Amino acid sequence: MQLKSLAIGLLIVLLPLGLFVSGIWDQPRQVETVEVERGDLSLVIRVTGEVINDRRVELTALVDGQVIVVEAGVGDRVSAGQILAKMDNRAAAANRQRAEAFVQQHAVLRKEAKLRYQRLNKLVSKGAVTEEQMEDAKLEWQAATAVWQVAKAELLLAEVAQEWQVIRAPFDAVLVKKSTEIGQWVEAGTPLFSLVALDGWQIEAHVDAVDSGRIKLGQPIELKSDAFPGQDWRSEVSWIGPNVEQQQERRLNTFKVRLDPGEAAPALLLGQQVDLEILVTQREGVLKLPFTALKEDEERFQVGVIESGLLSYREVAVGLQGDSHVELLSGILEGDKVVLLESAKLESGIAVQERAEQ
Repeated sequence: MQLKSLAIGLLIVLLPLGLFVSGIWDQPRQVETVEVERGDLSLVIRVTGEVINDRRVELTALVDGQVIVVEAGVGDRVSAGQILAKMDNRAAAANRQRAEAFVQQHAVLRKEAKLRYQRLNKLVSKGAVTEEQMEDAKLEWQAATAVWQVAKAELLLAEVAQEWQVIRAPFDAVLVKKSTEIGQWVEAGTPLFSLVALDGWQIEAHVDAVDSGRIKLGQPIELKSDAFPGQDWRSEVSWIGPNVEQQQERRLNTFKVRLDPGEAAPALLLGQQVDLEILVTQREGVLKLPFTALKEDEERFQVGVIESGLLSYREVAVGLQGDSHVELLSGILEGDKVVLLESAKLESGIAVQERAEQ
């Protein structure tokens, strides 16, 4: 009798519990869905670029001497031919004056030798001058001419030496480094200034070699920089590197891409980093879904739909893949609701229910 009462008691306790557990087990799983929509889709390559300029030159002293004038500082914009510094040129100026005097002296001697030869030449027909005298006069004239030409060359060298005492900008540029001061003694070859041309500024980026087939000249690029928040501007690919470079430390193969900063670019600094979005391709009015609604199985793509309260998978063909969405070519229609899979592994045939919007 007691055993019977115990059995009845256990049945009373376990029956509601079993019904409760069974109810939970059979309850459909709540899932989120998204509608297949039509819209624009683009594929972009994101890289970081750096502001560069190949027209960068380091000016050095051409002769030994003391710097007596410095007329430019870091950050100054200078024009082609503008004087940046001067050396003590007193010795060079004296050498030039001496060379000028030698030229004048030998010009007079050459003229005298020429006149003597011409006078003797008039007397040859009268027999007043021998052939030997004529030959000597001619040789003297030629020798005087040669010495005069050497003197002119020496003057040219003296002028160059004096010009080397002055350091000038070779082109319109901005001065980015100054390595000398007034009173400093420098030797030939000592660095004095570093200049970067005002024109020729570019942005250079390293792109993964796997994308080499996607990059073309003229492709539009959207640019932005952390230094100018909320500001973006556009440019296009103007140069593609001819070779792949290996970055051993990062185990990457990359190639270089260059572009002009763009007309709307802010005041970028040399060496500044800029974020680039290279537009590879763009399609308008395509069917698309987020990647989180797509299931890949052995190179096949599927989407999950709810049919009669059960999860069912359909195979779809995909096209362009963007950052967050993928183009659907077939297998699904616009407006169809698709289950968001995210990281959940949902088996086909399980009971599911669309989660109500809150």
